[in-house]
Amino acid sequence: MAQIHGLLFITGQAMSADEIVERLHISRGNASMNLRDLMDWGIVRRFRRPGERRDTYVSESDPWQMFARVARERKRRELDPTAGAIRECIAALPQDGEAPQAVLMRSRLQALLEIFEIIDAVYQQALASDGALLQARELFRKDENDRR
Repeated sequence: MAQIHGLLFITGQAMSADEIVERLHISRGNASMNLRDLMDWGIVRRFRRPGERRDTYVSESDPWQMFARVARERKRRELDPTAGAIRECIAALPQDGEAPQAVLMRSRLQALLEIFEIIDAVYQQALASDGALLQARELFRKDENDRR
């Protein structure tokens, strides 16, 4: 998936699945499956050129938007479910006259959950909306200009 995305992003060219297969020496099935995933992630889009019958694929060209979409999707697919599982584990630990092992497990799981909550807070500040992303980009650019 990363190879296909990298090819489309770095070259900046729209390509058909056949062109991607040829350039990367991958199977047609591999290309189709991964292009579908990249579209689900919102970082590649499919279109047809006027007068053509085959689909063409192009990557999001703005690296800030691309990063934000990847971060949103990874959070939704990986971080949120993991934080939920940690919460479930904490809730399942016995609380009556907690054994030393349960106290240790609860402490470690709480510390891990705290990290996930910090990541979520950072995400909410910087990437949760396009407005937050634009603010982060402008702050970065202002800081870069100030350093020069």
